[in-house]
Amino acid sequence: MLKVAAFDFDGTLADSVDFCLAVFDKVFAKYMGENAPSREDIYQNFGMNEPGVLRYFMGRTVPEAEAEFIRLHRELHPQMCPALFAGIRELLLFLKEQHVELVLLTGRGCDTAAISLEYLGIKEFFSLCYFGAPEKNDKTGQLLHLCQTRQLKKEELVYVGDALSDAQASARAGIKCFSAAWAKSARIAELEKTNPGLVFKSVRDLQEHFAAELAK
Repeated sequence: MLKVAAFDFDGTLADSVDFCLAVFDKVFAKYMGENAPSREDIYQNFGMNEPGVLRYFMGRTVPEAEAEFIRLHRELHPQMCPALFAGIRELLLFLKEQHVELVLLTGRGCDTAAISLEYLGIKEFFSLCYFGAPEKNDKTGQLLHLCQTRQLKKEELVYVGDALSDAQASARAGIKCFSAAWAKSARIAELEKTNPGLVFKSVRDLQEHFAAELAK
Protein backbone atom coordinates (compact mmCIF):
# COMPACT_ATOMS: atom_id res chain seq x y z
CA MET A 1 0.00 0.00 0.00
CA LEU A 2 1.40 3.36 -1.02
CA LYS A 3 1.99 5.63 1.97
CA VAL A 4 4.39 8.35 0.76
CA ALA A 5 4.87 10.08 -2.59
CA ALA A 6 8.02 12.17 -3.00
CA PHE A 7 8.13 14.76 -5.77
CA ASP A 8 10.90 16.46 -7.67
CA PHE A 9 10.25 20.13 -8.48
CA ASP A 10 11.72 21.38 -11.77
CA GLY A 11 10.03 19.83 -14.78
CA THR A 12 7.70 17.85 -12.52
CA LEU A 13 5.58 20.29 -10.51
CA ALA A 14 6.24 23.34 -12.67
CA ASP A 15 7.68 24.15 -16.08
CA SER A 16 10.71 25.73 -14.47
CA VAL A 17 13.75 24.20 -16.16
CA ASP A 18 14.11 27.01 -18.71
CA PHE A 19 13.44 29.52 -15.93
CA CYS A 20 16.33 28.17 -13.87
CA LEU A 21 18.61 28.07 -16.90
CA ALA A 22 17.71 31.66 -17.78
CA VAL A 23 18.67 32.82 -14.29
CA PHE A 24 21.98 30.96 -14.57
CA ASP A 25 22.55 32.60 -17.97
CA LYS A 26 22.11 36.06 -16.50
CA VAL A 27 24.38 35.43 -13.52
CA PHE A 28 27.12 33.74 -15.53
CA ALA A 29 26.99 36.46 -18.21
CA LYS A 30 27.46 39.11 -15.54
CA TYR A 31 30.30 37.40 -13.70
CA MET A 32 32.02 35.33 -16.43
CA GLY A 33 31.30 37.14 -19.67
CA GLU A 34 32.51 35.20 -22.71
CA ASN A 35 33.60 32.31 -20.48
CA ALA A 36 30.03 31.57 -19.41
CA PRO A 37 29.02 27.89 -19.80
CA SER A 38 26.40 26.72 -22.28
CA ARG A 39 22.90 25.82 -21.17
CA GLU A 40 23.52 22.14 -21.90
CA ASP A 41 26.63 22.16 -19.70
CA ILE A 42 24.64 23.83 -16.93
CA TYR A 43 21.79 21.33 -17.32
CA GLN A 44 24.18 18.40 -17.10
CA ASN A 45 25.33 19.68 -13.71
CA PHE A 46 21.86 19.98 -12.19
CA GLY A 47 22.91 17.20 -9.79
CA MET A 48 24.33 19.99 -7.66
CA ASN A 49 22.17 22.73 -6.18
CA GLU A 50 22.39 26.30 -7.50
CA PRO A 51 25.31 27.42 -5.32
CA GLY A 52 27.14 24.25 -6.30
CA VAL A 53 26.63 24.88 -10.03
CA LEU A 54 27.80 28.48 -9.66
CA ARG A 55 30.90 27.42 -7.73
CA TYR A 56 31.68 24.62 -10.18
CA PHE A 57 31.80 26.87 -13.22
CA MET A 58 33.26 29.94 -11.48
CA GLY A 59 35.97 27.91 -9.77
CA ARG A 60 35.32 29.42 -6.37
CA THR A 61 32.60 30.67 -4.06
CA VAL A 62 31.29 34.08 -5.11
CA PRO A 63 28.74 35.17 -2.49
CA GLU A 64 27.51 38.12 -4.55
CA ALA A 65 26.78 35.82 -7.51
CA GLU A 66 24.80 33.47 -5.27
CA ALA A 67 22.85 36.41 -3.84
CA GLU A 68 22.22 37.67 -7.38
CA PHE A 69 20.84 34.27 -8.37
CA ILE A 70 18.34 34.28 -5.50
CA ARG A 71 17.32 37.87 -6.24
CA LEU A 72 16.72 37.15 -9.93
CA HIS A 73 14.90 33.93 -9.10
CA ARG A 74 12.42 35.84 -6.96
CA GLU A 75 12.16 38.76 -9.39
CA LEU A 76 11.62 36.71 -12.56
CA HIS A 77 9.32 34.06 -11.07
CA PRO A 78 6.03 35.78 -12.02
CA GLN A 79 7.19 36.23 -15.61
CA MET A 80 9.01 32.96 -16.27
CA CYS A 81 7.31 30.45 -13.95
CA PRO A 82 3.87 31.86 -13.16
CA ALA A 83 2.01 28.63 -12.40
CA LEU A 84 2.17 24.91 -11.75
CA PHE A 85 1.66 22.46 -14.58
CA ALA A 86 -2.05 22.04 -15.28
CA GLY A 87 -3.45 19.30 -13.05
CA ILE A 88 -0.64 19.28 -10.47
CA ARG A 89 -2.61 20.99 -7.72
CA GLU A 90 -5.49 18.58 -8.32
CA LEU A 91 -3.07 15.63 -8.18
CA LEU A 92 -1.60 16.79 -4.89
CA LEU A 93 -5.09 17.32 -3.45
CA PHE A 94 -6.15 13.85 -4.62
CA LEU A 95 -3.17 12.21 -2.93
CA LYS A 96 -3.76 14.13 0.29
CA GLU A 97 -7.39 13.03 0.26
CA GLN A 98 -6.17 9.45 -0.10
CA HIS A 99 -3.99 9.97 3.00
CA VAL A 100 -0.74 9.73 1.06
CA GLU A 101 2.00 11.79 2.69
CA LEU A 102 3.69 14.21 0.28
CA VAL A 103 7.38 14.99 0.41
CA LEU A 104 9.43 17.37 -1.73
CA LEU A 105 12.75 15.89 -2.81
CA THR A 106 14.55 18.27 -5.13
CA GLY A 107 18.05 19.03 -6.29
CA ARG A 108 17.38 22.72 -5.69
CA GLY A 109 18.83 24.63 -2.80
CA CYS A 110 16.55 25.51 0.10
CA ASP A 111 16.38 29.23 -0.76
CA THR A 112 15.01 28.96 -4.30
CA ALA A 113 12.77 26.02 -3.36
CA ALA A 114 11.22 28.10 -0.56
CA ILE A 115 10.61 31.00 -2.97
CA SER A 116 8.87 28.73 -5.49
CA LEU A 117 6.79 26.82 -2.96
CA GLU A 118 5.56 30.08 -1.47
CA TYR A 119 4.92 31.80 -4.80
CA LEU A 120 3.03 28.84 -6.28
CA GLY A 121 1.04 28.29 -3.10
CA ILE A 122 1.94 24.64 -2.46
CA LYS A 123 4.14 24.83 0.62
CA GLU A 124 1.41 23.40 2.83
CA PHE A 125 1.11 20.21 0.78
CA PHE A 126 4.54 18.90 1.80
CA SER A 127 5.21 17.53 5.26
CA LEU A 128 8.95 17.29 4.64
CA CYS A 129 11.48 18.71 2.19
CA TYR A 130 14.83 17.34 1.04
CA PHE A 131 17.10 19.77 -0.82
CA GLY A 132 20.17 19.45 -3.01
CA ALA A 133 23.76 19.94 -1.87
CA PRO A 134 26.51 22.04 -3.47
CA GLU A 135 28.84 19.06 -3.91
CA LYS A 136 26.52 16.40 -5.29
CA ASN A 137 22.87 15.62 -4.95
CA ASP A 138 22.29 12.20 -3.40
CA LYS A 139 18.66 11.38 -4.14
CA THR A 140 19.34 7.69 -3.62
CA GLY A 141 20.55 8.37 -0.09
CA GLN A 142 17.69 10.76 0.57
CA LEU A 143 15.10 8.20 -0.55
CA LEU A 144 16.66 5.57 1.69
CA HIS A 145 16.76 8.06 4.57
CA LEU A 146 13.08 8.82 3.99
CA CYS A 147 12.28 5.10 4.16
CA GLN A 148 14.21 4.79 7.39
CA THR A 149 12.80 7.84 9.16
CA ARG A 150 9.21 7.07 8.14
CA GLN A 151 9.72 3.33 8.76
CA LEU A 152 8.53 2.50 5.27
CA LYS A 153 8.82 -0.63 3.23
CA LYS A 154 10.26 0.28 -0.15
CA GLU A 155 7.00 -0.53 -1.92
CA GLU A 156 5.24 2.05 0.29
CA LEU A 157 7.24 4.91 -1.25
CA VAL A 158 7.30 6.24 -4.81
CA TYR A 159 9.35 9.03 -6.34
CA VAL A 160 7.99 11.29 -9.09
CA GLY A 161 10.65 13.02 -11.17
CA ASP A 162 11.28 14.10 -14.74
CA ALA A 163 14.99 13.47 -15.16
CA LEU A 164 16.76 10.31 -16.23
CA SER A 165 18.87 10.68 -13.09
CA ASP A 166 15.69 10.57 -10.98
CA ALA A 167 14.78 7.15 -12.36
CA GLN A 168 18.37 5.95 -11.92
CA ALA A 169 18.58 7.21 -8.32
CA SER A 170 15.28 5.53 -7.49
CA ALA A 171 16.43 2.26 -9.05
CA ARG A 172 19.62 2.30 -6.95
CA ALA A 173 17.46 2.73 -3.85
CA GLY A 174 15.14 -0.08 -4.92
CA ILE A 175 12.22 2.34 -5.04
CA LYS A 176 9.73 2.76 -7.87
CA CYS A 177 9.93 5.96 -9.90
CA PHE A 178 7.05 7.46 -11.85
CA SER A 179 8.73 9.44 -14.63
CA ALA A 180 7.06 12.78 -15.33
CA ALA A 181 7.33 13.40 -19.08
CA TRP A 182 4.92 16.29 -19.58
CA ALA A 183 7.44 19.13 -19.67
CA LYS A 184 8.87 20.30 -22.98
CA SER A 185 12.30 19.54 -21.53
CA ALA A 186 11.41 15.86 -20.96
CA ARG A 187 13.71 13.37 -22.67
CA ILE A 188 11.01 10.80 -23.33
CA ALA A 189 12.99 8.24 -25.34
CA GLU A 190 15.71 8.06 -22.68
CA LEU A 191 13.14 7.77 -19.90
CA GLU A 192 11.23 4.97 -21.64
CA LYS A 193 14.46 3.04 -22.14
CA THR A 194 15.51 3.43 -18.50
CA ASN A 195 12.11 3.26 -16.79
CA PRO A 196 9.84 1.26 -19.14
CA GLY A 197 6.14 1.21 -18.39
CA LEU A 198 6.37 4.00 -15.84
CA VAL A 199 6.70 7.08 -18.05
CA PHE A 200 3.70 9.42 -17.97
CA LYS A 201 3.15 12.03 -20.65
CA SER A 202 0.35 13.86 -18.82
CA VAL A 203 -0.52 14.66 -15.22
CA ARG A 204 -3.95 13.08 -15.79
CA ASP A 205 -2.34 9.78 -16.81
CA LEU A 206 -0.24 9.81 -13.65
CA GLN A 207 -3.24 10.55 -11.44
CA GLU A 208 -5.15 7.66 -13.01
CA HIS A 209 -2.17 5.39 -12.34
CA PHE A 210 -2.02 6.54 -8.73
CA ALA A 211 -5.75 5.86 -8.39
CA ALA A 212 -5.28 2.33 -9.73
CA GLU A 213 -2.35 1.70 -7.37
CA LEU A 214 -4.29 2.94 -4.37
CA ALA A 215 -7.32 0.83 -5.26
CA LYS A 216 -5.35 -2.42 -5.01
